[in-house]
Amino acid sequence: MTSKSDFLYEGKTTGKIAAEIIYDVLGSLNKDAKIQGIIRSINEKMQAFYRTVEFPYDKKEKGLQAACVIYSNYYREIWMIGDCQAYVDGEVYFNPKKSDEVLSDMRSLILHTLKAENVDWEYAQKEGRSQIELWILKANVFANKEDSQYGYAVLNGEEIPASLIKTIKLDEKVHKIIFTSDGYPDIKEDLTSTEGYLKTVLEKDAACCEMYLSTKGIKGGQKSFDDRTYIEFLT
Repeated sequence: MTSKSDFLYEGKTTGKIAAEIIYDVLGSLNKDAKIQGIIRSINEKMQAFYRTVEFPYDKKEKGLQAACVIYSNYYREIWMIGDCQAYVDGEVYFNPKKSDEVLSDMRSLILHTLKAENVDWEYAQKEGRSQIELWILKANVFANKEDSQYGYAVLNGEEIPASLIKTIKLDEKVHKIIFTSDGYPDIKEDLTSTEGYLKTVLEKDAACCEMYLSTKGIKGGQKSFDDRTYIEFLT
């Protein structure tokens, strides 16, 4: 997940550290590992990090956080934790945070209002992000909480209620699977088409406030509005 502070450890952001912890855990699992056991192992590693490294910020708001989508061939199940995306035989599964959807709408409203007032567009984009940043942080209070409509799953060292994990069950037929991060507005039938659609969105709506709404647009020196990961396989 995009880091919410300037914290670095050995040159790595909180998102990068979380991703490496998850990578190490997944690489050590038995094939019959269940999702709650996987989460416990990841949590133990994250908590060990906090015990050995001084973290100067609120862990809930600015600590280690990551989204993850996992396929278990043993159970023939896909597990979606956080705002990752999956494609199964032409059907796309999203797992968005409701708070991000609300704040994306709010940012779009701010940008359109400032545009109508003939405010400098570069300034308007900075202002749009600035006005929702506090609420992006505040919304972390709903992390791994199932008693709120704004509750969402995230790997952050806490227990995750099963109700917040989206599970997709597969039969024994061969399936085409694609996993992506939310750096893609949509998943198409292959990488070329998926990248092509992203390119169209960025060309028509670089600020991500009209064709595709996001909590941020393209910043200077960047190629897209968010990092992206894509993996495709048959099972």
